[in-house]
Amino acid sequence: MSKSCREIVAQFSDYLDGVCGPEVGRAVRSHLVACPRCSADYAQWQRVQEELRTLPRAQVPPDVALRLRVRVSQARHRHLWERWALWWDNAVRPLLVPSVAGVVTAVIFVGLVLCQGIPPVSHQPDVPLELVTPARVWQLAPVEFNTGNQPLVVVTYVNANGYATGYKILSGQRSPQLMNQLDRLVYFSLFRPARVFGEPTKGEVILSFRQITVRG
Repeated sequence: MSKSCREIVAQFSDYLDGVCGPEVGRAVRSHLVACPRCSADYAQWQRVQEELRTLPRAQVPPDVALRLRVRVSQARHRHLWERWALWWDNAVRPLLVPSVAGVVTAVIFVGLVLCQGIPPVSHQPDVPLELVTPARVWQLAPVEFNTGNQPLVVVTYVNANGYATGYKILSGQRSPQLMNQLDRLVYFSLFRPARVFGEPTKGEVILSFRQITVRG
């Protein structure tokens, strides 16, 4: 196995879990297309992952789980100051914050009413303000895209400039050919960025595909 193959195999775990970066993902997919041996090894990794998902989950007995939570809590708050802070957060703060907030709100409201008097009646309908808007698809890249028999659901990460910075497959197959098509479709498409109080910011777009053809 060459050095490049060993580097690619070392990324299989992160690649299967969808936690590797865009550049690493493209490098792994390109290598799998060109290297039959690594492609066979990756297929074996996929089979092992699917078999592990079918294994039953071991259930921790309730009494053991309770003892573990008590031990963890004692270890985190063994000092007197930390225990006092924990008691304050759990017992006093939930009662103090709502009461203080209610008093302050009432004082502010009464002061505004006394200073301004009765507000004038408006006959114009209220106009809703979109303070926060999600990211949206603006223009998909003209790419021939075939998902096969299974639908594909992808979450795309969009920056404030409306370009995709990465994506993660939520459901669907992960063949190298499909991933290459998905790379071109996602990174060459345009998006409307999310906005907070009118300012563009990063956001996420959920894309759901079946067998489609996007033409320019």
